[in-house]
Amino acid sequence: MIVDSHAHVFPPMGGPSGHPSAKEHLRYVQHTIMTHHQPVRRVSDNVAVTQQTLFDGEDTALDAMYDVDFRGGGYGKLAWTSGGVDYLKQYLPPSMRDLESTPEYIIAQMDYAGIDRAVIQSGHLYGRLNAYIADAVRWYPDRFWGLALVDEWNIDDPSEARSLDASINELGLHALWFNTGSLEMHRSDTPVDDPVFFPFWERVRTLGIPVFWNVTTSVPGQDAYLAQLAALKRWLQIYPDIPCVLTHGLTVARFMEDGVAKIPEAAWEAIDTPNVISELLFPIFQGAVFDYPFREVRPIIREYYERLGPKRLCWGSDLPNVERHATYRQSLAYLRDYCDFIPQDDMDAILGGNITALFGT
Repeated sequence: MIVDSHAHVFPPMGGPSGHPSAKEHLRYVQHTIMTHHQPVRRVSDNVAVTQQTLFDGEDTALDAMYDVDFRGGGYGKLAWTSGGVDYLKQYLPPSMRDLESTPEYIIAQMDYAGIDRAVIQSGHLYGRLNAYIADAVRWYPDRFWGLALVDEWNIDDPSEARSLDASINELGLHALWFNTGSLEMHRSDTPVDDPVFFPFWERVRTLGIPVFWNVTTSVPGQDAYLAQLAALKRWLQIYPDIPCVLTHGLTVARFMEDGVAKIPEAAWEAIDTPNVISELLFPIFQGAVFDYPFREVRPIIREYYERLGPKRLCWGSDLPNVERHATYRQSLAYLRDYCDFIPQDDMDAILGGNITALFGT
């Protein structure tokens, strides 16, 4: 069985997506793309520009963003107007005509690529979609596992634990998706391991569900990211019995020097624990720099394999986003067909066995 640990379903990204209005939802979309590596282009001539028009370039909190009539632009584009000039960013692939990724679309992609099951991940970018994802899981229970979203900045409020409980026990979702950068986005400097959050984490432990960690920061450079990893390391020492997945794996792009990844020991130490499975998910990032079959990332994959072992790795694609840089089939083939230093039994675990075991099915 081949399992994609990282796919997304969502309604049209330019709409409300579970929020009271499209404008409220699009605040989160704007926040995501304002520091995203895809180039900003001027609509009038499609020329890439460097000036920052979405925020001041320093304050990355949600309430610091500029009001620029941010909107969906069709065919994978997001658009806005600043100083009377229209700009866009190609965040999704051009095939996303309506900025929508339906469950049926993902299954069609899976069937074509020979993928048996997928984990439907979440994110504030996509909207408040617990019910939407739960519908996909209910309609296609043999193809999907689904992750629940919470307001990370509010998990000290008992209402968030109740919301998670309902998502798992009533909606039928399987795990929690948690973005560390959401705390920073809402001007909270409280780390995930702070005691104020212990009641929430105890509820996660009681539910017996995995946590899929999206360790992010919109602050440039390595230091802020390493601080997030350090907080996760402390959390893992408190909760060694809660199974976890590190979505995207380590953000290798922060450690590239002259085309070579130089990942510091502090980053490896943060995730080198038996209850963490790290995603091998390179085309979504390195595909912007390297061409298929991404031979440049093989030394990094080898380092993952030798440091963590095959039981603590899994394959993910980030479909449909990955098709900015590679086809869905290529997002699997670069690992399965070209990393011949990984024996077949270990590759089978990475490509599906470990996630299947995580969910117990």
